[in-house]
Parts: sequence; C-alpha cells; structure tokens
Amino acid sequence: MKNKNRLIKIIVLAVIAITFMKVPVIKAQEEKLCDRHQISVKKCYICDPSLRERGRLWCKEHDRYEDRCFICHPELKEIDRPWCEKHHLYQDEDIFCPLNMRKEKKVNIAPKKGSTSSHRKKLQCKEHRVPEAECGICHPELAETLEPGQGLKIRFESSESASKAGVVTEVPSFGKSPAGLNVLSRVSYNHNSLVRITPLAAGVVQKVFVDIGDDVERGQVLVEIVSPEIAKAKSDYLSALANTELKELVYKREKGLVEKKISSQQEYEQALADYQMTSNTAMMTRQRLTNYGLTEKQIKELEKTGSSSSTLHVLAPFSGTLIERNAVIGNTAEPGDMLFSLVDLTSMWLELSVPEDSVHSLKIGDPVEATFNAFPEVIVRGQLTWLSSSIDEQSRMMKARAVVPNNDLLLKNGMFGQVKIVPKRNLEGLQVPASALQHYNGNPYIFVKLANDLYEIRRVVLGGKNNEVAEIMEGVLPHEEIVITRSFTVKSEFLKSRLGAGCVDD
Repeated sequence: MKNKNRLIKIIVLAVIAITFMKVPVIKAQEEKLCDRHQISVKKCYICDPSLRERGRLWCKEHDRYEDRCFICHPELKEIDRPWCEKHHLYQDEDIFCPLNMRKEKKVNIAPKKGSTSSHRKKLQCKEHRVPEAECGICHPELAETLEPGQGLKIRFESSESASKAGVVTEVPSFGKSPAGLNVLSRVSYNHNSLVRITPLAAGVVQKVFVDIGDDVERGQVLVEIVSPEIAKAKSDYLSALANTELKELVYKREKGLVEKKISSQQEYEQALADYQMTSNTAMMTRQRLTNYGLTEKQIKELEKTGSSSSTLHVLAPFSGTLIERNAVIGNTAEPGDMLFSLVDLTSMWLELSVPEDSVHSLKIGDPVEATFNAFPEVIVRGQLTWLSSSIDEQSRMMKARAVVPNNDLLLKNGMFGQVKIVPKRNLEGLQVPASALQHYNGNPYIFVKLANDLYEIRRVVLGGKNNEVAEIMEGVLPHEEIVITRSFTVKSEFLKSRLGAGCVDD
C-alpha cells in the first residue's frame, strides 16, 4: 500500500513539473518576439517608438534614452550602480537579459524615481553647447510640441557663419494690422437659392414648356405630367365636397325640426356627426391635393369646373434660371426624380481656403473683396457667412464661404479668383516682414537671434498678413531681433539632422 501511495505522489509531481515546464514554451509561442532583442514586441520600446516614455529624449544614433546614452553623456553614469555592457542599460532596468526577462514583473524599466528629472536637467548637447532638450538641430521633432512663445536653439558652427550666409536681423516694428488676407476662391451657386424640382406624384411626362438656360417666374408651369394618382385624388375631393353638401342639408333640416320639437334630439346629433365627418374627409382630400403641389388657385378652379383630369402641372417655386434639365416627353417620372435645377443667380457663393495660421483673425461678417482675371477692373464686394470648424489634414487649410451679389450676372459657377478678406479690427501690433515667416508641419515660426552664432526657432501666432508684412499676435517681444533675410538658411541649419548631421560621438 505504501509503495502504491509513493508511486501516486511521484506521478503527480511529474505531471506538475511537466506542466510548469510547458508554460514558458506556450507563452513564447503565444507572444511574438522582437527579432533584434528577443523580447515581446509589445514591450520592446527600442523598436517601437510608441512604447517609449513620453517627453523623454531619445538618442537616435545609439538607440537608447538620451539620459542613458553614456557614449554622449559619460558624466551622467552612476558608478555604484550595476551596468550591463551588452545592452547599455543599468541591470535593474535591463529587460533584455534572460535573467531579467524571467523577473519581468519585478523590473522597473524607467529610471529610479527622482533621478529622471535631475538627469534631464543635466543633459547637455556637447556639440551645440545647449541643453539637450532645447537643441533644435539634434531634436527637430520637438518643434511640433512647442506652444506659442516657446522655441528650440540652433547653434551655427562659428559666430561668422550666419553673417557670411547673408542672414540679416532687425527688431519688429509697430503698425496697424495689415489690410486684409489674400486667399484663392472658387465661385459656386448659392445653395440657399438652388432647388431641385421633382414631381410629387408618379406619372408620364406629357409636355415640357421650358428648356435649360431659360429664365422663369415664380408659379410658371414647367412641365405637364399625366398621373392616375392625381385623377383619383381630384375625384376623391369632388366626391367629398358633394357628400359634405348633402350632409350639411340634412344637418340644417334636422336642426330646424328639433327646434320645432318635431324631430328627436338623437336624429339631430346623428346628422351633426355625419356632417362633421364628411367635412373632415373633404379637408383631408383637399390637403392631399396640396401635398401633390396644387396651388389654391388650381384647387378653386377644380371646384368650379368639377373636372377630375389626370393632369399635374409642375410649377417653378421662385424666379430664377434653369441650369439643368432631365424632363423628356414620354419618360416616366417618380417622386424624387429630378426634372429641373433652378437657381437664383442674383447672388453667388465664394468658396475660400484659408491658411491655418490665419484663421484666428477671421469673423463671420468680415467684408471681402473679390477680383477675377476675366474682368480685372471689377471688384465684387460681399461678406463672410460661414467658417468651417475643422482644418483639412492634408492641406492644413480651413474652408470658408462668402456671399456676394451678382446683379450683372458676371460671375459664373466654377470661376476662380482672388479674395481679400478685411478683418473689422484695425489695431496696432508687432509686425515683421513676410519673408521672416517659415512654416514647419503646418505651423508658423520665426527665428530669433540670441547671439552671433545662436538662434532660436520660435512658434508664433499670426494676425493679419499680406505679401509684404505679417502681424505677430503672440510669441515675440518688441526688443528681440528677428531674422528677416535668409530665414530659410536658418531653417536649413535647423533641419540638417534630418540629413544625418546631428550629434556625433566625441
């Protein structure tokens, strides 16, 4: 018996051992490993930038956090802290070593609490002699995170480099807001005065009285349709009218009899109920004719003639010009089928595309002045009526719309032109030449001189702008020197790390 129990224990222990041996294998099969570092792809922050600690600088040349790149910053290394030479990490952070991978749950990947912030403050870019977190040449990607007024440093190779390249600076000037913003526009029909004319009952087109390009008046007959539905609706209405007249006579007779106490109250009430019911039926059938598009005049004519013809006249809802026609004699027409497009051409829309950096200065109601190559001496004036609530992700432009009069019918749908938007405010503010502006990832920047060899790319907020000057609403102080000539040269210096000229080993 003892041998049997011992055998059972041995079998149980063997099963448990085999089970635990299989767990890592199953786990490894379930999780996909990074080819370079043999760690779960869900945790390899070296290969996947989205897994890195947000706001922590990354050394692109040596593939590690900047505050752990002791090739660039040997002065930051903690001598008394065990270091893994293979993976260039402290051992208590190294999740790539097999030993640490088995203790993964106990490993703190981030630096020790309290040490990260101090390390970041100490990080210095040796090549450009500025704080690493402010080095625009080594980390141009940080420009996207800048708020208006914040900047990144750009160090030239020598104090003469900028002047030899023709870079010129001057302080901003004060002046009134530039007179307007010039944008491209496209003319389109005023959709508030555009209608698609469709029949409200099914039928066959019998006559067409107008053609594309015709000017029509409100209430003018455009097309005649033969519709069995209309014939039935008219017949129902005439029957309801006749029945109402009959029930009204009965009601009035019973009313007189009950007053003379000849007829009973019950017979009077029955006659009244019948009359009210037929009146309601007549009102319903009349409303059906209205829903089919018959006017009051046409309904009165029907009541007068008593003709239940199947003819339906489709009328123009307002005065305008026919710009599209689909009505053809003999074709069937269903409710919703477009027969004509009618538009009032006395006003048109101007569809505008406004740069992202200028949208804040615009308000609904701002005046606009439009010019067109087809008639350059004519200025068409109107006002902004709509500003989009979103920016196009591709073009970084905002859609806007203005309404302008077109009394002489000069403007044509699809025509392109130039529009000058004139903001109503006219205050004095800081101004820089338009040549001082540079854009990066859709945002406006200027370059501020800090020293002969040191400049700063600064995020700004623009006000009014034209081809000569731009108004700076936020981001620059009056005494600061702004690059006004060869600003693109400074931008090229800022972006040179994208060409492989960033930090290098000492």
